[in-house]
Amino acid sequence: MVSHFPSSKSSAFLAVPLEIRRQIYRYCIPQKLRFDVSSDMRYQNRPDPLHEIHDYHLHDLESGGISLMDSEDDEEGEHELSTDTDDEEIIYNPFVEGGRQSALPGLLLCCRQITEEVMDMLYGGNTFQVNIHGDGEYTLAHLFNSKTREKIRKMVLILRPMGVSYHRDFHMDPNIWDGILGNLSILGVIAEQPESLSLREWPKAEAENALEEWTAWITPIFEYLGRALHRETKIVVDANEEKETVQVLEKAIPGRSRFQRLPMADIIFKRGRFSLESGYWDDNDDGPTSCRDIINDCDYDYYYSD
Repeated sequence: MVSHFPSSKSSAFLAVPLEIRRQIYRYCIPQKLRFDVSSDMRYQNRPDPLHEIHDYHLHDLESGGISLMDSEDDEEGEHELSTDTDDEEIIYNPFVEGGRQSALPGLLLCCRQITEEVMDMLYGGNTFQVNIHGDGEYTLAHLFNSKTREKIRKMVLILRPMGVSYHRDFHMDPNIWDGILGNLSILGVIAEQPESLSLREWPKAEAENALEEWTAWITPIFEYLGRALHRETKIVVDANEEKETVQVLEKAIPGRSRFQRLPMADIIFKRGRFSLESGYWDDNDDGPTSCRDIINDCDYDYYYSD
């Protein structure tokens, strides 16, 4: 059972200046991580004792781990968007030195004021990823109440032409999103267009139909983002330099978006180390290719010998 600080100790701690308290909180809570709201968050960013040291620090060595926007004077990282790839997650170790129990639950149970301060940093200092094309909207509403959603400051929206929410009747629910979008400091958008538009090899009629369906789906989403986002919110977009996506976005939210490459989108767009030429997508299954590979030599000779 998690122990509580006595009220006298809580009062003494609260007498410490807020900035110093925040420095202490940083040793106990995850910061600058990306959490995928569309999957089980209980197992994300857990410390992995088998993680190699060079992988652990890979985000410091490569150029794409964090997207920085106007953050030179921003000590709190307000405009830092965590866009690491799944293989390059920044590892957070939430355990107390010398013990196995996480320090975070105990910190959250100290007192109401400390809980509020920690929650503000917890939800304001991490990036939350939502797959709009799937059931991400439902999951977001199910996991976080409206008060908690309003604390989120950094978010990445994934828009792909697939999934249960990919249809022209889909609209983002203002009851869920207004409280989030109006409080964001930075929003990342990864927008993928249909393959038939990117490859330019599909029949014209099929490509035109795909373009029509995709435009009817994504345009209302972009238009709503333009209305709901705070005017000071930074918008970073990875459209893989596809002109159709850029045109639709610029028409819906003119002049507000900064287009750049986000590392977490490499696997979606099959580029960089996830490109088709990289060998990442090759079928490495060395399993059986004939009956001779799966049958014992004696049995094979018995059944198949002349």
